[in-house]
Amino acid sequence: MPIAIQIIDLKRMDYRRAFIIQEMIYQGCDENRFPDAIIFQENDPVFTMGRSSDITHLLKSEEELHKLGIHIEIVDRGGDITYHGPGQLVISALIHIRTYALTVHQYLRNLEEIVMGILAFYGIQGQRIEGKSGVWVNNEKIAAIGIGVTHGITRHGIAINIDPDLSHFTYIVPCGIHDGGVTSLKKLGVEVENIDEIKSLFIKEFNKIFNTAEVEPVWKEGDVLYES
Repeated sequence: MPIAIQIIDLKRMDYRRAFIIQEMIYQGCDENRFPDAIIFQENDPVFTMGRSSDITHLLKSEEELHKLGIHIEIVDRGGDITYHGPGQLVISALIHIRTYALTVHQYLRNLEEIVMGILAFYGIQGQRIEGKSGVWVNNEKIAAIGIGVTHGITRHGIAINIDPDLSHFTYIVPCGIHDGGVTSLKKLGVEVENIDEIKSLFIKEFNKIFNTAEVEPVWKEGDVLYES
């Protein structure tokens, strides 16, 4: 029998507000009040620094970034520094990983497999590179991945570059990788007229790989008090 999963689309939102919502949904999952969840979001420009971040991989001062309209957030996912911004789809999956009989390594590879399925839909050959996480096309990363697991529930997830401002990646060493570039569907010649198309493809691939089925969301917009 497929495992129930709720789909929550936050659309474009400040990263910190989206994180508050993710934590609220995580709490509901941890208390078995909520089914597992997939959260979609686009964010205002932000650099997030994971547990393995090296401050030297931030190539501009906080003051310079502030003038450029880019914020910095410290987050509790794995990995180094990365960028989120308009034109990039950020997807957080909150699942009870043991329910799926998965190791963390298998879970990460499954997320990558989903993105490669989406790329194949557009005629693009995505690939893995040994020793480097995420999904790559010709030694340029198109999807970055970074997760956390708390009480057996996954948090955070994967970010797919559709048409972000790629110049923003030049202000950091993305994911701490010096010998690889960054790309996007737009750079590869794919025009995505509606980001909802990518969301639908992600859900389809996720359901196929994880044997899940969409249910009515338990979390509703307005269920959380935003913090500034």
